[in-house]
Amino acid sequence: MRYRRLDQVTRRLEELGFPRPAAQRLSAAGTLLYLDASAVLCTQGERGTQAFLLLDGEAEVRLADQTVTVGAGEVVGEVATLDPHRTRNATVVAAGPIEVLVYDVATYRSLAKVDDLRSRLVPARTAA
Repeated sequence: MRYRRLDQVTRRLEELGFPRPAAQRLSAAGTLLYLDASAVLCTQGERGTQAFLLLDGEAEVRLADQTVTVGAGEVVGEVATLDPHRTRNATVVAAGPIEVLVYDVATYRSLAKVDDLRSRLVPARTAA
């Protein structure tokens, strides 16, 4: 009999509502980072070279006219990462200690094409 252990990242993604195959794919493709409070994930106006999937903690998405708090299971930085003609429309800062999976452009774009991931990785405003 063979036992297969799930990694902790896959387990956490399943807890956040991702089906196991999608969770395994996301876990294998991303780089896990632990960041301190006030760490800047991305800055408004820069090119999108990475997208971030929050596993634990919260981040502040600082737009020109408002600040929105996002938490575990949310993706930030995806719009500029998916569209090479766009720059970041917000600055994203860790509100406290956070865990994130980081994806480079090619990997994120590839993952966003997968049926069971598209709805979670591609915002509705860019899905068309």
